[in-house]
Parts: sequence; C-alpha cells; structure tokens
Amino acid sequence: MFGCIQHMFKSWTFCWALILVATGPVLAQNLVFTPVLSAPVGAHPEGLTVGDFNEDGHLDIATANSESDDVSVLLGNGNGTFRSGYSFGVGRSPMFLSAEDLNRDGTLDLAVAETGADGVLVLFGKGNGFFEEPVPYPSGKGPTFLALGDVDGDDDPDMVVVNSGRFGHYPPFSWSVLLNNGPGAFTLAQHDEVQDRRGLFPTGASLADLDDDGLPDLTLTWSQPSWRTPNGYVSVLRNRGEGTFSAWRTIQAGFTLSAVTQTDVDADGHLDLMVTSLFTDSIKLLLQLSPGQYTKPANMEVGFSPVALSYQDLDGDGYRDLISTNRASDSTSILLGRGDGSFQPAGHYAVGKVPTAMGIEDFDHDGLPDIVTANSGSDDVSILLSGKAVIPSISLSAEDIRFSSDADAPARRTHQLTVANVGLGSLSIDKIVLEGSRAFSIERDSCAGATLMTGKFCALPIHFESTAPGRHQALLRIFDNAPGGPRIVTLSGTVKG
Repeated sequence: MFGCIQHMFKSWTFCWALILVATGPVLAQNLVFTPVLSAPVGAHPEGLTVGDFNEDGHLDIATANSESDDVSVLLGNGNGTFRSGYSFGVGRSPMFLSAEDLNRDGTLDLAVAETGADGVLVLFGKGNGFFEEPVPYPSGKGPTFLALGDVDGDDDPDMVVVNSGRFGHYPPFSWSVLLNNGPGAFTLAQHDEVQDRRGLFPTGASLADLDDDGLPDLTLTWSQPSWRTPNGYVSVLRNRGEGTFSAWRTIQAGFTLSAVTQTDVDADGHLDLMVTSLFTDSIKLLLQLSPGQYTKPANMEVGFSPVALSYQDLDGDGYRDLISTNRASDSTSILLGRGDGSFQPAGHYAVGKVPTAMGIEDFDHDGLPDIVTANSGSDDVSILLSGKAVIPSISLSAEDIRFSSDADAPARRTHQLTVANVGLGSLSIDKIVLEGSRAFSIERDSCAGATLMTGKFCALPIHFESTAPGRHQALLRIFDNAPGGPRIVTLSGTVKG
C-alpha cells in the first residue's frame, strides 16, 4: 500500500509505505522502514549521491536534475530529516554525480556527468555545503554515468565515464578514462569508441579488483534501446597498470542491462557480479569462481524495470543484502543474503514516482543503514529510515504576522508566536534569525536553543515599534531539526499618519 498527503501551502508531501506481504508497519524479517517527508529537488533528478558537504557530522544528499540543468543539495539534520534544498546550475542535462575528495584537501567535491555538453564537471567543495564554479572536461558523446576510483595506483581518485551517445542511445558510443594528476585536474588517458556492436550502448560501470593485483578492473554493462529487440551483455576489462584497460571477458548476462555492482556474496574470497535487467524485471547474479570466471546468471525477481542496484547488510546478520530501485513500479526491492550466494526476497517498498537512483547510508546515526531514492517523476527524494524512527514535526501558530500602529501615538506592539512539536522525536530549535526592517525585534532566548519533546511548545515574543509612516517588512527564519526547514514567518507592520 502506498499513499501521500500533500500540504496545500508548503512544498512537502508526506508518504507512507507498507511491505506488500504485511499489514501494519513495514516489516521483513527484522527490518522496519519508516518513511520520512519526501523532499523536493530540481526537475527530473536522474543521479544521487550522499556525503557530508557542510562538515557538520551529518550526511547530506545531492541530486543531478536533468530537466532543470542543476544540482540540488539537501543538508541533513542528523536524525534522518533534511532541510529545504537549494540548487545551482551546472550546464546542460546532468545525468549522474558522485562525491569524493578529488583534490585531497579534506573536503568533499562533486563529479557530474553532463549529457548535454558531452563532458564531466568537477565542482570543488567549500566545506560549507556550497561549491566552487564547475570545471569542465570533455569525455565523449552523451555521458550518463561515471565511476570513481584510483585506477593508476597514485592514490588519487580517477574517473571512468560511460558515454551513451546522442540523446542517450544514438551513436557514437564510448567509454573514457580521465586520470587525476593530484590537485583535482584531469587528463584523458583512454577513449574507446564502439562502432559495431549491433547498436548496443554502455549503460553502467563498476570498478573493483577482480584479479587481486591491487588495481581496480572495469566492468561495463551494455544494452539496446529497443524493447522489441532486447539484448545485453557485460564486458570485463583488466587494468593494465598505467590507468588504461584491455578486454578480458564478455558475458551474456541478460536483456536490457543497466546497473552493475560487485561484492562477495558467497564468502569464497572472490567478488561476485550483480546486474539489473530492465526487460526481465530482475537482478542477474553471477558468482565468480576464479578471476574472470563466472557461473551462469541466476535470475532473482525484483520490481518492474530495476535501474539502480546496491548492497548493504540491512538486517545485521553479517551477510550482504541487495537493494534495487525500480522505475516502473515506483519501488525499491530488498533481497536478504544468506551468505552462501543465495537470497531471500524481503518485499517491495514504495517510494516516489519513477525512481532513478539510490543511496544506502545511516542518516539518523542509529547504526542502521537507511535508503534514499531520487524520483524523476515526482521531482523529489524519498527517505526510508531503518528502525522505528521517531521524527519531530514543527507547528507554528502563524506564518504571516501583521502589525498596525499610529505615528501620532506610537506604541510597542507584541505578538506571541507559538512554536510546538507535534511529532514523535525531540525537536531542537537551533537558531532564530530576523531579517529586514529594524522596526521588528524578537526575544531569541525564549525559543532559540530550546529542545521540545512531543506536545511541548515555546512562545517567541515578536515586537513592532516605529514612528516612520508607511509599511515595514521582515522575515523570521527558524532553524530546527524537523524536515523541510528552515521555517519562514513573514512580518509586516503599517504605521499610519
């Protein structure tokens, strides 16, 4: 079951989700996921990454929004909720992004695949949640995906870029390697253009050391644009040691392949291969027997049209579980690992419309991994908190406060703004900021720094006093740890005479 309630005057939507085989809370084995208020971002988010961009110890979210040509950043409150996002332009049709300290200054940076400009952008982080102006690098026609890793052994993160051609699936198709020279500047080391592969184009990439030589090898997925002639395969390329790759293995893994990841799911010391197959609504699992040698693909059904794939130990049993994001069923699917290469379906969880990307991190510091998806059909992100999360919710007695006085008989007018916690978790009022006309003043000590348990409130006196005739305006911003902050209260005062 899935449902949403949209606030008439605010830009948030509350959604709830139940596992398809359960009643009541979302349960699967010992899994409990609590949906949080969905957070709006730019138009058609296609990529998502997670990191502490303002260095406050809490994880934040960034999305690449292909329709609005920008990146949105949502700063985390540390309890699984996020403040209202802000966006900044990055060019034409960003499709993917990843966070990493690219120039080794201790601050997270962003690498963005910009489909409309045939290149990637590097944005160096300032450490306060904002970024420097983007630095462009050409990569090939229509980049849609990139993977970061040290491919040349110099301890600096390099890029492998998947170039899916014009408009996502028209040739030329290629993949590129961009090497980091140390301070975050990149040079093109390899560019392989594909001419004759029956119209198949690259869709995803993964970097992992498959032959235990200390250097990451490259795995690429390939697909066809037409549902009428579905095809797909996986190519494995061996790292040659100087930041370039050579062909190693080609695997017929399934139809219409997209995301790929690798981890050891059967505890034999070899990294196994998992890819999503849109056409068959499944994950294909290939166990690695020895370097470059895999079993035949095993089929594991998930939701409709899986496009993103990740792994994590969700239930705390020490075994890696698989999580897919399914764009045609607006869901994520979870497969619980048994540690021997087999998996148990644990249900599907509703998210926003047409999810395209996913992150698995602990957003609320409870030691349990949570799930976030970017939803291109609803222009937002969905957050599923693992465990019985308790989320605060703020209520204000007014969002627009008006004063009136007489210039001939000035008097100090006061309005009490009530700030209440109507949620389940404790509400922390971090700070209160007043901007605008000096005719307004507040008593910050009455609410700023307060911690309100469920049902508790504080009163914030707001004063207006002026002898200057005319209209006075100000904005009151309340920063807190509930979803969607900061709150904004509009203040206006009219002096007659």
